[in-house]
Amino acid sequence: MSVLRILKLKIFWIPFGVVVLIIVGVIYQRGQNAKPTYSTETVKKQDLMQTVSVTGTVEAAEEINLNFKTSGRISSLKAKVGDSVRAGDSLASLDSRDAESAVLTADANLKSARATLDKLKAGTQPESIAVTRAAFSAAQTTLDNARQSLENTKNSQTQAVSNALAQLVGLPVTVVSAKDNLSTITLTVSGTYSGTEMGKYTIRLDNPYNLLYLVTGLETGGAEGSRTTSTPIGIRGLKLQFSSTGTFVVGDTFTIEVPNTSSSSYASYKAAYDAALTTKKQQVDAAEATVKAAEQSLAQAQASLSLAEAPARSFDINVAEANVESAQATLIKMQSDFGDRILRAPVDGIVTKVNNEVGETNSLATPVVVMLSLGNREVKVKVPESDIAKLKVGQLTDMTLDAFGSAEHFSGHISFIDPASTVVQDVVYYEVTILFDGKDERIKPGMTTNIDITTGASTNVLVIPLRAVKYDADRKIYVETLVNDQVVKKEVSLGLKGDDGLVEITSGLQEGENVITFKQNGK
Repeated sequence: MSVLRILKLKIFWIPFGVVVLIIVGVIYQRGQNAKPTYSTETVKKQDLMQTVSVTGTVEAAEEINLNFKTSGRISSLKAKVGDSVRAGDSLASLDSRDAESAVLTADANLKSARATLDKLKAGTQPESIAVTRAAFSAAQTTLDNARQSLENTKNSQTQAVSNALAQLVGLPVTVVSAKDNLSTITLTVSGTYSGTEMGKYTIRLDNPYNLLYLVTGLETGGAEGSRTTSTPIGIRGLKLQFSSTGTFVVGDTFTIEVPNTSSSSYASYKAAYDAALTTKKQQVDAAEATVKAAEQSLAQAQASLSLAEAPARSFDINVAEANVESAQATLIKMQSDFGDRILRAPVDGIVTKVNNEVGETNSLATPVVVMLSLGNREVKVKVPESDIAKLKVGQLTDMTLDAFGSAEHFSGHISFIDPASTVVQDVVYYEVTILFDGKDERIKPGMTTNIDITTGASTNVLVIPLRAVKYDADRKIYVETLVNDQVVKKEVSLGLKGDDGLVEITSGLQEGENVITFKQNGK
């Protein structure tokens, strides 16, 4: 029988179909029974390092002009010409009361933001709300104190201006006779001017029989004079007396100028009065700025309190985390502003010039201190915003130069961190100055330098790969472990993040456990 006839027979197709169904069923059952496979890493103890790596170019370190980032009254000046100073030494400082208040306010805001975040993660609890209310109360107290300080400042500065004005207008005055006067009588003024207006008195002789004269200018009126006693001109403290002899011609005029610009003391009293006005404006402006900052802080505290008392929502945590980052950035900015009011030596060196004295207001165009660096070479690098908070002045650096290869290392330290940022291709950077330790004549300006800065270290701590860490919908941190071929979810707390993809585990795991780093479905 031919193959074609066999294929046409029903008796052939029935058993063939049964065989096909059996084969398909076996394949499907094997697929159903296949188990996923996991890649795991063992929780172990080891040392962990965190570094920031940057690249820069060697520059010559010579004369350095030092000035504050802002102008203000110099409250202390420690540097003198010829002094030897070390990197980090305080050379001068500005009045920093406002900046210190701003740091305290920003620190309170940061604590409030962190408390709010903790409350959201833990759920709404009375204790957490109480912390936020306390922050709001502290912000209210800060605002009340700032407003009271503003009022006190206004009162004290107004009094200071009033005192300076009283000294200025209280200078002894003189009578000036008009050039075309015919009278030979002379006028003498005594007493102290008690008014607050500046200007002139004009005395016009009116009646010789009773020595009547008319007054215009600072005061208006008329009075009878005397050749034997002093009589009041008006009600502001000045008195007038005619000479015992001399003719009295009606219509002749005399002037009395207040303040007396011809007095030998006028220039100094006028300068003191002008200085009092300037100081008043500066002090009141500063106090008003403090009030405004306190009002903004109170508004933030009020918003945090409202958020704390509201039911938690899924996106509230993201908002709270953003608030913490914003408050932390504000604190860093306020700390930076506070640090800007202390002028420190960026490197070891010798002071060669001091251009200001205590009590003066510095000019941004002229350096307060000029010094000569004792170091021979430095490197200026740009550090991204994500790493700048890890760096501090004085941290040690390990450097290699392309000119000498990677085997030869040079030591150095951070001498200065510029608080002002620069933006390059939408990324925020901060300029950091690194000084070579010691002198090496082989190092030349322009050489490319590779720099590693150790920013954190932990010894003998539990570590796992960072890729094993996961976050749930509530932003809780967890890992998956493999126990007897079963996946077990464990909540953990993280510590230092190392440079080699490892992260420190501070709680939630024990040495020897296996964490899942990769899952592959079975086939």
